[in-house]
Amino acid sequence: MASPTAPFGRSLQRRVNRSSPSPTTPDPAAHARSTATVVLDPRFRWWDVGIFVVLTVGHLGVLAFVLYAWWTEVDWGATRVVFPVLLLTIVIQVLLWEWRWLTLPLMRVPRERPAGRGCRVGIAVTFVPESEPIAMLEETVRALVAIAHPHETWVLDEGDDARVRELCERLGARHFTRKGDERFQQAEGPFRARTKYGNYNTWLDRHGYDRYDLIVAVDSDHILRPDYLDRVLGYFDDPEVAFVQPAQAYYNQGAGLVARGAAEETYAYYSSLLMAAQGIGYPLVVGCHNTHRVSALREIGGFAPHEADDMVMTLRYRALGWKGIYVPRILARGLVPADWAAYLKQQRRWARSVLDYKFRVFPKYGKRLPWLERLLNYVHGLYYLWGVVTAIQVALLVIVLLTGFLPPGNGVWLLSDAAVVLGVILPCEAYRQRFFLDRCEWGIHWRSGLLRLLKWPYFLVAAVDALGGEYGEYVVTSKRRGSRVPPLFLKIHVSVLLVVSGAWAFGTATRGIEFIAVHAGAAFTAAISILALLLARRASPPPYDPALRDSRREDASA
Repeated sequence: MASPTAPFGRSLQRRVNRSSPSPTTPDPAAHARSTATVVLDPRFRWWDVGIFVVLTVGHLGVLAFVLYAWWTEVDWGATRVVFPVLLLTIVIQVLLWEWRWLTLPLMRVPRERPAGRGCRVGIAVTFVPESEPIAMLEETVRALVAIAHPHETWVLDEGDDARVRELCERLGARHFTRKGDERFQQAEGPFRARTKYGNYNTWLDRHGYDRYDLIVAVDSDHILRPDYLDRVLGYFDDPEVAFVQPAQAYYNQGAGLVARGAAEETYAYYSSLLMAAQGIGYPLVVGCHNTHRVSALREIGGFAPHEADDMVMTLRYRALGWKGIYVPRILARGLVPADWAAYLKQQRRWARSVLDYKFRVFPKYGKRLPWLERLLNYVHGLYYLWGVVTAIQVALLVIVLLTGFLPPGNGVWLLSDAAVVLGVILPCEAYRQRFFLDRCEWGIHWRSGLLRLLKWPYFLVAAVDALGGEYGEYVVTSKRRGSRVPPLFLKIHVSVLLVVSGAWAFGTATRGIEFIAVHAGAAFTAAISILALLLARRASPPPYDPALRDSRREDASA
């Protein structure tokens, strides 16, 4: 057996010599490919520059005018600081959107490279029998075995299930399990029991490190295209490349409101945001399917023992001087949560893991990165503070309703200014959809907006989790029919509804509040909580339904 994976906490030293030939080209003389650097091309075309400048100047001019009017024309003294702080939270949200917009010109796309034939490639898919259906695994493994490029397919079975063994034997895949081996069932660390990273690290220690040059990590719900390896392996001819990450997409997004909204939330991330991150020099590993150079993976200690293992792995790669490549193509499709229980649990896990990464992991290594990469890391996780910001806004709204600390007048100006700002931001959002990876992703994404408004209590709870640092058991997102909505989600929305409605009634009756924008805010907040309670009662479809997979067309990004 190979020596155990290096501890996650070991010291990092920047690697300075990677002139050895790439594993994808055992013949160093073949077109000098072992020293070929991946070329990144701008995503903007010549006409994009003019459109971007017009939209940027236009909306920044409007924002500047509105902010200047607020600063000079409003009597803020009458608000006792409360109302300005409320508006400040809105300005912060606009600035976060602005960051995503202003980085569009940085988008870069890697130039395609043909895959060599000399490397040893292993594809490993993790599976948890009690959380994932065997029929789903069979479809995934069948697709993996059918991939055109020479490789070996492994199923990493956490349950040592007899059905999985039979499936592997029938389809031509290799079966692996760590069940019953106490050396790899640790309470903490890289071999932690019942975790995806522990499963991968055990397989790497037993087989992967010594057997392969490149490995592909795949979630059990993702179905890879036959040309998957041909599309990604060529980039490893660059000896500085540690990982290649294609886009993530879903075949069950038509399953209902939750599935469609959850998919819509990812469209911009897997297009413009990750292409811009690549332009900055910091593409990210994303956990559902990715390819790694085994020597680099061994150097960072394997899959990171953290709920945000993909983000930690990216940071460790960069701290050691490795680079990654983001391929903005849909080379696989998987499952997105289709019911409230699975969706909310996943969002809570993602939010707390990202915030924990920002609080505890990134400060240790961030100083080794260029300033723009550090800035990207800090801004990237701020989205998950949405719950904290919303909680502050709700609390300030209640205080305003109870105290009447408001600017003079009826507040129509605030609603009209908000409408104007929205009117200049929407064309920018529509233009950004030009860079989405599939035309079926274009449109008005009202479902994702609704989910964002509904789920804020769970982001708030996740922030509390991250501050406390205690997460409990690692939970795999279930691919089976979901259970009931978590009671905590319902309790928070009921509490918000009662508190805001009570403060609204009190303010109207005793303070004679005439500020229309505050009434609109109270009505909107109450309506969101009522809608959350109503939608929670709706039955959700199972996330895995083979009938939802559209195999009739090739992906538009091909």
